[in-house]
Amino acid sequence: MINHAKVQNADYFKTYLTLIMDHREFSLQEAIDFMVSSYFFNNIELYGKKPKQQFELAIQQLSI
Repeated sequence: MINHAKVQNADYFKTYLTLIMDHREFSLQEAIDFMVSSYFFNNIELYGKKPKQQFELAIQQLSI
């Protein structure tokens, strides 16, 4: 299981999503879906509002 004790920033999530896309040959949307399922356990607010905001910011930055 991943250690979620520290709130991750947008750069962390961008790196995580990029690794998923590269390793699994996923599109951004597929990587998002995978991460929501495996990291957030299908509850985007599981770890609070700050991680959710940082995750959404990372998605926005990767979408540009």
